[in-house]
Amino acid sequence: MMGWERPLMKRVSELLTFNGGDVLNIGFGMGIVDGYIKESNPKSHTIIENHPDVINYIKETGWESKATFIYSKWQDQIGKLGMFDSIYLDTWNDSRLPYINDLLDQHLKVDGIFIIWHNEYEFPMVEKNLPENYELTYEYMNNDGLIPSSGEQYENGGHYINPDDDKLIIPIIKRLR
Repeated sequence: MMGWERPLMKRVSELLTFNGGDVLNIGFGMGIVDGYIKESNPKSHTIIENHPDVINYIKETGWESKATFIYSKWQDQIGKLGMFDSIYLDTWNDSRLPYINDLLDQHLKVDGIFIIWHNEYEFPMVEKNLPENYELTYEYMNNDGLIPSSGEQYENGGHYINPDDDKLIIPIIKRLR
C-alpha cells in the first residue's frame, strides 16, 4: 500500500461496511483500509496477515487491540473462519486464484460482498471462474489526478493502476444464495 491509495481505500471501506456487519480483511499492509473500517464501527473486524514485517508493524503500532488478528497464510484459514458480511482481499505475491471460490463459498454470507485489489491480468480469471450464485458489479471513481505516474506509484517502479485511466474500477462480487 502507498499513501496515494487513501481515497480509494476510503471508498472500499465504505462499501465493506455497508451494513455494519462482520468484516474480514485479508492483507493488512499499512492498515489504511483497516483504519477506515475501524472508523465505521463494524460488528466485528478480522484481519489475516502473514508477512513478518507487517506483523511487527501491527504489534508496534498497537493495532492488535483494535481488531481480531490471525497471523497465517489466508489460504490455510479457509474452512476455519466464521461467516462474514464482507471480505476484502489485498495481498501481494501469493497464489490467490485457486482459493477465491472456496473462500467465498465457505466464508461469505448470503447478500455479502467481496472486493479484491486486482490487476488487469488477474481479474478476468476471477470473473471467468465465478460460480452462478454470485453477481459482479462495479463501482467507479474518477481518477482526477489520484493515480500518480508509473514511476511514482511504487518504490520498485512500474504501475499497478494505469495512471492514464480516467476511472478506477472497484469490482464488487455479491453472494446471491
